[in-house]
Amino acid sequence: MKFALVEDQVMFRSLLRRLLVVECKGEVVLEAGSLAELRANMAVLAKVDLLLLDIRLPDGDGIDFLEDLTAQHLSVPVLLLSSSCEDYIVHRVSRSFVQGFVHKDEETKVLLTAVQIITAGGTFFSPRFTERKRALQGEKESFEKKLSAREQEILSYIGAGFSDAEVAANLGISASTAQTHRRNIMEKLDLHSAQEILAYAMKTGFTTPDRLK
Repeated sequence: MKFALVEDQVMFRSLLRRLLVVECKGEVVLEAGSLAELRANMAVLAKVDLLLLDIRLPDGDGIDFLEDLTAQHLSVPVLLLSSSCEDYIVHRVSRSFVQGFVHKDEETKVLLTAVQIITAGGTFFSPRFTERKRALQGEKESFEKKLSAREQEILSYIGAGFSDAEVAANLGISASTAQTHRRNIMEKLDLHSAQEILAYAMKTGFTTPDRLK
């Protein structure tokens, strides 16, 4: 089997490479630490049996990169890796076309099982993910039942500290529209200050400490 491995933490990437080569009897034909490196080698992805892709990378988001695969008409199976399993991550992964997700705190055997199942044509989502997804579906007050897709996108910016003007510039909308979205989001989630928005965004995974402005 041939693998593409995208992970920015060098030590963890080395451990993953060893597992893929030794335990899975495979070959890592592409190894990258950023989306820029990955995009520079897109042609290689047509030749791999599985892409192992970290969600949080220095220059972007692994889930967003899935749109690049669609644009390039590449159907390579994808296994997402992450040390985060907050609600918004679970929500986004569930709505993507990936074949699997493994939390980095899972046992090594979980990753090996995922690789085996996905390369055989199946799908695999690790226990931490499936447990959180089940709980989220049962929560009547969850954000996915209250906020539209656009509001969720805007919350990811607001939670990272972007002003209404900056949100507007990034999304191609007016500042007044961004302000209206902010007000609606706060009302729907019963949040009353910028501090409460930040705390909520951090707790649910709409932002991370490294994304804060």
